Amino acid sequence: MPRSRPPRRVAPAALLLALTLLAGCGTGPSPAGPPSPAAAETLHNCGVDVPVERPARIVAMFQNGVEAVLALGAGDRLVGAAYLDNVLPPELAAGFRPDRERPVYWPEEYPSREEVLRLAPDLVVSGFTGAFTREGLGTRAELVRAGMDTFLFSAYCPTADGGTQASLGAVDVTFEGVQRDLTALGRLLGAQDRAAELTARMRSTLDGVAGRLAGITERPRVAMLNSPSGAGEFRVFGSGDIATTIIEAAGGTQAFPQISGRQQTVTAEGIIAARPDVIVVPACCGADKGPEAAEPLAEELRRDPALATVPAVRNGRIFTTTFAEVSPGIRNADAVAALAGRLHPGRAGG
Repeated sequence: MPRSRPPRRVAPAALLLALTLLAGCGTGPSPAGPPSPAAAETLHNCGVDVPVERPARIVAMFQNGVEAVLALGAGDRLVGAAYLDNVLPPELAAGFRPDRERPVYWPEEYPSREEVLRLAPDLVVSGFTGAFTREGLGTRAELVRAGMDTFLFSAYCPTADGGTQASLGAVDVTFEGVQRDLTALGRLLGAQDRAAELTARMRSTLDGVAGRLAGITERPRVAMLNSPSGAGEFRVFGSGDIATTIIEAAGGTQAFPQISGRQQTVTAEGIIAARPDVIVVPACCGADKGPEAAEPLAEELRRDPALATVPAVRNGRIFTTTFAEVSPGIRNADAVAALAGRLHPGRAGG
């Protein structure tokens, strides 16, 4: 069995109590001991109180978790990572070199809890709730008992610890929520200044797009979908998801408002019924996948005679992006700017 690191939160009160008891073995009355130490600072994250203790060893799960850790300047503390969906931005790629021993990288499957324990992380960061299930690494409570603190992006808070994306709670899919997550993670990593710079850039980009789109009267219906199974069904990035927040900020409307989240699928008939003006296909999944990886599916949609009457197909408005851009994280503001340029080239292009 691998040797797990003992929990970091060793209460200093225990040592104080031991010293007090030892002092009590002498003669005469014991003087009053010093006051009890103050409780550790914590932050509340998806129903879990996480101690604010600068971690020395971090494991990050999913693209948005990995990118957030790198963007906040903690790449030198990243000892393990899993599930990159796309190519990392050039400015972050230099800090991610699994070919040089660390971080250990798991490209396709969840590592076992034992594999993670071997890395002795202080903190596990995940962009999606799947990492914190019994099918993944274990629940957050289980990981804390094993000595690992955890952090989850708030767009995927489950109704209860250990829940999957099929059982999400009152999630926050606003850009303000993403910025709060990055700010909170910055506190945990001891990178508050970096977090402030990052969120300020995001707000500036979003404000710029909003200014350029002020007064628009036409909002194209946008369908965002991919086809991970390749079986004639298309997974929809629907309402109650950061994808819809991006669509709306870019001057569009969700073509599938009746579909919640990103776990449901439609057939070609569903696309025909929705009549999207624009279709966006996010590329996934692999550390070498850029937006061009979605071109085969985009071309399939363009050439499907059954879809010939769909406005997006008829008017040649099918575009590609990356899964990373439409998942809650550091790329969201740039994703809005790029999509706005496609939806309203006269106002937000260039």
